[in-house]
Amino acid sequence: MMEHKAFRYLFWLTTFAILLQVAVIEPATAAAKVKSGQVCKKGSKSIVQKNLIFKCVNRNQGWYWSSSTLNKGSAVTPSDTLQVNVPATPLLLPVGSDPQLQCAGSGEASGNHPGWSTKAATNLTLVSLANSDIGLYWCPATSPNGQGTISYTVTSSSNAITCETLLTSCEMKGVSVQDGFQVMATDETGSYPATTFAIQNNGSPYLCATSANFCNPGPGGLKFPSYGNVAPIGIGDCTFAAVANWEEVVLGTIPDTVLIQSEFADAGGTPSVGLTNSQVFNYWQTKGIGGTLLNAALPFYTDPIHVMAAIDDSNVKAVIASLSLPRGQNFAGVTMQDTSYHWVVVDGYTPQGPLVATWGKTLQMTWQQWNLEAVSMWGISTRLEIALPTQ
Repeated sequence: MMEHKAFRYLFWLTTFAILLQVAVIEPATAAAKVKSGQVCKKGSKSIVQKNLIFKCVNRNQGWYWSSSTLNKGSAVTPSDTLQVNVPATPLLLPVGSDPQLQCAGSGEASGNHPGWSTKAATNLTLVSLANSDIGLYWCPATSPNGQGTISYTVTSSSNAITCETLLTSCEMKGVSVQDGFQVMATDETGSYPATTFAIQNNGSPYLCATSANFCNPGPGGLKFPSYGNVAPIGIGDCTFAAVANWEEVVLGTIPDTVLIQSEFADAGGTPSVGLTNSQVFNYWQTKGIGGTLLNAALPFYTDPIHVMAAIDDSNVKAVIASLSLPRGQNFAGVTMQDTSYHWVVVDGYTPQGPLVATWGKTLQMTWQQWNLEAVSMWGISTRLEIALPTQ
């Protein structure tokens, strides 16, 4: 499974940590007590009262106070008890099972991403082990024009069971030698597009132990509002829904659905037309979303190494990602009916792939799906946009 070591994104994280340290909170100001539904003046600053945040929103041809819960991170209780179903250390293949593949010249001589000289050059070989487990071995890829460490993703046609590793071998449970297997290589430049769609999984999160060194369940079973963005239909506010989900995971706030939808409309979004990345970030930075203002959105590499490193870093915890989902593509238990770009929050990972918050739930992606669909990934730094009342 994936080894953890020094990663190339340390420069980004150093910058990110500095931004967190200089985040500014607006000075406390006196504020009269308000109630949800009361008339407010357009442009009024948001107000915190006890554990509620009130924001002035446009509703029914008028401006009214809308409230949502303001929690501390520790107060957001997981909805499910995490169970252990993966070992705390990577599986080790028996020494005698190694088929000693002949791999001279297996890697490509040119190309923008890591790959093999031919399809057959992967030389993917299956070895039956004890307890009906399967050992998988393959030849290394090369990346003459790539950068960073190459990682490998092997996916089975049986329930999209996955292994993700820096090695050229891994062990799989619950598969058969009769299954089909796909292997791909990835580095900081990304992966080559597949000639077929990603193998579909059922989307159910793969529960794991926090002690596993290749598994981080994140906050574990948080309940997320959908904010009207549900699969396969719903308003096109996946970007603002992702921001609200990020705020719940990282800041412990749960923005009001009406507030998020009102801000989405104010930014120019419609039920059928979403917003571009720059439109969302500009609005978040200048007007705020869900009670926070954006300080910075720092781009991270999207390969599995950097995904896991970001989630494991206490200064990051969760990232926002943009996915490209062609029509017919499989994503976390859903086959896309139309081509779209989609924002999700990545707040954990398992041996199978990233755990993403979207459509009002936590879904399990596979690493193959992620490699083929992830376009961008950002670490986020924010400051409070609210006016804090005096005691």
